[in-house]
Amino acid sequence: MMNCRFFGWLAAATVAFTFSCALSASAQTQDGDEHKSVNAQELQQSSGEHNLLAMASVPVATTSEPAAAPPSGGSGFNWTGFYVGGHFGRDSGHANMKVDPLPSAAQFVNLSTQSLHTDPAGKIGGLQGGYNLQRGPVVYGIESDYSFSDMKGTKVISPIVQNNGTPFPGTSVIGTANSTVSHQDTDWIGTLRLRLGATPVPRLLVYGTGGLAYGHVTYFATTDFTPVGTERYPAFADKTRGGWCAGAGTELGIQSHFTARFEYLFYDLGSEILTAKPIPPLPPFGIRYTWATQGQIVRAAFNFKF
Repeated sequence: MMNCRFFGWLAAATVAFTFSCALSASAQTQDGDEHKSVNAQELQQSSGEHNLLAMASVPVATTSEPAAAPPSGGSGFNWTGFYVGGHFGRDSGHANMKVDPLPSAAQFVNLSTQSLHTDPAGKIGGLQGGYNLQRGPVVYGIESDYSFSDMKGTKVISPIVQNNGTPFPGTSVIGTANSTVSHQDTDWIGTLRLRLGATPVPRLLVYGTGGLAYGHVTYFATTDFTPVGTERYPAFADKTRGGWCAGAGTELGIQSHFTARFEYLFYDLGSEILTAKPIPPLPPFGIRYTWATQGQIVRAAFNFKF
């Protein structure tokens, strides 16, 4: 009897719950119908906002040109281009002068064959300009420079050394009496060179260089046998000479348009040979002077690259 009542109450509760749910659904349906147009508008507005956000999040295609490619070798510093600059340094010469009595030392008697080491030296300074072309880590170039120079040197042997090794008799006055003098000086020097280098790091160029060299050189020598003797043998030449040069250097890119370098050059302008006749004349005697014209340049330089 109790079980029947329990199941009856359960059935009634179930019906009541179902009916209340139906009423609630009906109410919700009516509310939905009343606000249907409003919700549609809100939905459209919300959808538009989402679309805008989606469009904003998509990368915008651009028609601008691609970024410029890095310089040759991908270095961030490009050595290609024309440049001009200035330099300063020191020039040290190897200017040995050989003295040859004529027709021979044995016949001349009073003078032996000997060498005087003039070795001129001095400061230099000037301008340079050129062009570089970079291909990957390799840099090709051509350069011309012009340097003013005060390089000079003088060597004196006094008293004169005779062929038998003994000194020539008489009072010695350096540069005049009883002496042999050699002098050489260079007023200016220029070069026209090729360069070939590599960039072990982007802003550092290590290079070798070589080409033509030319310069204005003055030569002077005299052998003076006075006051015991009567003869003097002077010789003088003032000329522009040509030759060759070779060297190496390192150059650093400071900024995109500025570089600094340290450079070494060896040059050879050939030999100068002068034959001096005695004053007063005393044939067949004479003296042949032969100078070497070589030097080593060590200099620093700064360039502006266009």
